[in-house]
Amino acid sequence: MRVLFFTLLLVLTHLPLMAEEVPSGPSSREEVPLSPISDRHTMVALVLGQSNAANHGESRWVSTQRVYNFYQGKLYHAEDPLLGATGDRGSVWTRLGDLLVTDGDYDAVIFVAIAVGSSAVSQWAPGGDLSSHLQATLNDTQKAGLPITHIFWHQGEADAHVTSKTVYMQQFRDMVRAIRENGITAPIMVSIATVCGGNMTVDTTIQQAQKELVDPQNGIFAGPNTDDLGEAFRFDRCHFSTKGLDEAARLWHHALRKASLSEGHEAQAHPAIMP
Repeated sequence: MRVLFFTLLLVLTHLPLMAEEVPSGPSSREEVPLSPISDRHTMVALVLGQSNAANHGESRWVSTQRVYNFYQGKLYHAEDPLLGATGDRGSVWTRLGDLLVTDGDYDAVIFVAIAVGSSAVSQWAPGGDLSSHLQATLNDTQKAGLPITHIFWHQGEADAHVTSKTVYMQQFRDMVRAIRENGITAPIMVSIATVCGGNMTVDTTIQQAQKELVDPQNGIFAGPNTDDLGEAFRFDRCHFSTKGLDEAARLWHHALRKASLSEGHEAQAHPAIMP
């Protein structure tokens, strides 16, 4: 009986959205009114992907600027771990938000974080087990009258050395189509991300897929190449150390400016649905 119990426990701990992986509830967080924030020059960023887009970094950060976390219809001052994403440690986004506000890119930044550790691109595409989670989040933002202005995609490690370029690109495009069909025209930024664990070997196949997905005419832009952040930036050869979180935030900031999706230069709507 004891063996059966521990076997079941082991299986449950590897499910993608287990309660213990999700940050503590909002009861201890500082809730703020939504309408005054959304009336400002505000970035509203939906964050998708896996652990390095979630709360699995080495150290937590509490935003010191007007940076917020939207979760289940309510808005909270942003602090790690961000509500809605897996993990109970630190994230890139609290740090990025502070950079964007401090440098004058935006008056306020709101993160809608739903990244899930170890998730593959297929799980986010229609029919995948995270597709309904994505849809529910889009519904929540629309009900709250919160227009998404940016989408950040940081994923690829789970597909590295496993998924073909063709399959990766098609599943990503299927996900994008589902997002666009909800009336979301926000630009999507795709990071280069394939390194995690082992010898930290990059997967050039997935890297190439991520590069070829970039298509500004259809609202897809290049995010940072986080594979460039080697072992010195990762505390366990996979997840970002404190130094890595700071550097990744800087790289995202630079990518936004390079794509003219920041500094007050709002991206044009891109309603086209990708084939």
